[in-house]
Amino acid sequence: MNPVWHDLRYGIRTLRRYPGFTTIAVVSLAIGIGAGTAIFSIANAILLRSLPVPNPHELRVLQWSGVNPKIRSFTGSQDGDAARHVTADSLPYPVFRSLRDQCAAQADIFGHATLYNITVRARREAFTAEGLMVTDNFFSGLGVRPLLGRLLGADDDRPGTAPAAVISYQWWEKQFDLDPGVLGQSIVLNGNSFAVVGVLPLGFPGVNVGGQTDFYVPMSAQPQLMPSWPATSADHWWVRLMARLKPGANDSQFQAALNVAFVREMEATMSLPQVLVQDGRAGLSFNRNFYRSPLLLLLGVVGVVILVTCANLAGLSLARGAARQHEFAVRAAIGAGRWRLVRQSLTESLLLALIGGGLGILVALWGKAVISRLLSGSPEGLHYDLSLDLTVLGFALAVTLVTALLAGLLPALRAARVGPLAGLKDRASLGKTRLRSGKVLVAAQIGLSVLLLTGAGLYMRTLVNLLRINPGFATDKLLLFQLNPRAAGYRDVQTAGFYEKVQYSLGTIPGVRAVALTQFKLLGGMMSGGSFFTLPDHPAGTGLAPHAYRLTVGETFFTTMHIPLLIGRGFSPTDTDSARKVVVVNETFARKYMPNENPIGQRMKADGADWQIVGVCRDAKYRDIREPVPPTVYFSFRQHAAGSAFFAVRTELPPLALATAARKAVAAIDPNVPLAQITTQEQVRDQRIAQERMFAVLCSALALLAVLLSCIGVYGLMAFTVARHTHDIGIRIALGAKPGQVAGEILREALLLAVAGVAVGAPVTLASARIIRSNLYGIEPNDPVTLAVTAILLMAVAVAAAWIPAHRASHVDPLVALRYE
Repeated sequence: MNPVWHDLRYGIRTLRRYPGFTTIAVVSLAIGIGAGTAIFSIANAILLRSLPVPNPHELRVLQWSGVNPKIRSFTGSQDGDAARHVTADSLPYPVFRSLRDQCAAQADIFGHATLYNITVRARREAFTAEGLMVTDNFFSGLGVRPLLGRLLGADDDRPGTAPAAVISYQWWEKQFDLDPGVLGQSIVLNGNSFAVVGVLPLGFPGVNVGGQTDFYVPMSAQPQLMPSWPATSADHWWVRLMARLKPGANDSQFQAALNVAFVREMEATMSLPQVLVQDGRAGLSFNRNFYRSPLLLLLGVVGVVILVTCANLAGLSLARGAARQHEFAVRAAIGAGRWRLVRQSLTESLLLALIGGGLGILVALWGKAVISRLLSGSPEGLHYDLSLDLTVLGFALAVTLVTALLAGLLPALRAARVGPLAGLKDRASLGKTRLRSGKVLVAAQIGLSVLLLTGAGLYMRTLVNLLRINPGFATDKLLLFQLNPRAAGYRDVQTAGFYEKVQYSLGTIPGVRAVALTQFKLLGGMMSGGSFFTLPDHPAGTGLAPHAYRLTVGETFFTTMHIPLLIGRGFSPTDTDSARKVVVVNETFARKYMPNENPIGQRMKADGADWQIVGVCRDAKYRDIREPVPPTVYFSFRQHAAGSAFFAVRTELPPLALATAARKAVAAIDPNVPLAQITTQEQVRDQRIAQERMFAVLCSALALLAVLLSCIGVYGLMAFTVARHTHDIGIRIALGAKPGQVAGEILREALLLAVAGVAVGAPVTLASARIIRSNLYGIEPNDPVTLAVTAILLMAVAVAAAWIPAHRASHVDPLVALRYE
């Protein structure tokens, strides 16, 4: 180890002698490795990390597929195509029981159903929470053990048993202040009391990793918490399934047994029924599938930045190595072998990489929080464990070592080729050929920068295009929150009365300009619609049923959202359940189904009743800001029950500043109805374009880093050129060369390097841009304007980077230069 220790000490002394080079190299490496580690930590949490349970490799997630399934009511994840081939993850509860019994020899199958926006009363005021309703073998199938108390079992799933609940550690901390006496205390869920019997350990995220599961209740709670989804019905599909393989069983045996049982259950319900067995070690796959593409793309971008960093460091090391050739020649002359020179150069590269990697960990600690918020589109960020575990640290170490090797190998080989005789000659005799590798590396940096900067430009223009979309309504100063009075025991007539009181009470708050009710928040990704209506006066001539979205709103919706009525009228308080049933349609509906006609007074049949069109409003975006405006039918909440609904409050102040006042106003009417999903309309829009915003911000930042590194590379190469050829420059000036001619040659060489880099990078960029076509909006991946601006910018940056060395060369004193060597 003595030679290695000697190389380390010598390398440290060498780096201290060149503080400028060391600082630039370390900062470049820290940013590149830190960005890569931050993104990998998120990818690790979402895509790679297993559930913290025993033997997670034994877990499986079950889905099914079939053709033209006859499903009356479904909640869960579902994909389909034009041939009606459907893949989904929810089944009726009786089918789950049958599959569990018939496949017990191969696996332990357990199920769960998500409970959304449950109204809860614990120690404090009412609030909303998310939970899971689970089968009696849910926790035993996962292998989870409680931190306090016990978990749910078969005794809790019997009718007539006292309602029990298990809560998460986070909920225990937030709602019960980590009180060890929480066991036996009651929590009220949608008006029903449940006794807390257990607390889950810290770090158990549930099976839907990334979501927030606050409490767990048994399937026997279905009549209280999911009354519309009876457990005895084969027509309601709502139970998601997982399984743990038994010892000795394998996937093929398990899937064969499942298919036999599933075909027997579903032969009358669908064609080609089949069960799909997927890896379940990381829980449900929705978030993984949603985030996989952007995370892999970001890792690719960071990989390009790291390559630029390596090329930059290698170029700087080559230039520094050329300046140290006399030193290497002396060492070779006194007996140092080639391997010793290679080892010394690689050791210095490794030292730089380790220092940069160590600082990169600090960058990653800050960067992962920023990237998490950008990726989720919310200030809270993603609900994942983003800690830097051994996998992440191992990735950081691997990147550090690879960077050290890539950046240090070429300079090391160049150092080993120094001959004692040639190296001991004067520096001028070494000639320009020594800089050829450095020029190639600089051109490569510029070529990679073309790729990154063009991608950043495409994403930035996509974001601008999305922000410029007119949604058809005003998004500014609009507070949104959800109310669910049904969870507090209200029914149809009572619900309408409650909403009327809330609307009036909110309107009296100082700073509120207008208040409206809407079934869904616009641009929030939710919608209701389909072929729910017929047009008696306009029968479909092609046999295709008319199709539209529908939305239940209050009478002030159009004025509050600034959606003008084009003809006719909107809703009024007199449009009650006993009055004539009326609807308002948008102009796309009128244009598509009633062209060249006056839609006012036209009839439609929906939900078993006749409705008359009384107004046509301007088109407004509904589910997504990217979608064309669909035909839309608006119903009044007084004639069409809304259940849970959102309130849109138009304010004169910053919207969130009135959230507390709105909460107090609703609590004064009924303290058992809490506000949920408090947000603003602009935040809703921003969340829908969160990935585009993230790509625009991160790719721009990484591209600017690559450009900066390329700038450093050009500057370093040109500065070294000037330093190496000061003697020649002095002779030329002494013989009458103008300063402008000397500077022009340096700038011309930098421009040629940039042109070469752009020439290499442009075809690669055009070929690679097709990968991100699906992420773009309003712009083509081969956009010539973006590529041209990128090329011009990089050429200008290269010339600017060479300006200082060129200026220095043009002011060389001939007398000093002639004594330089």
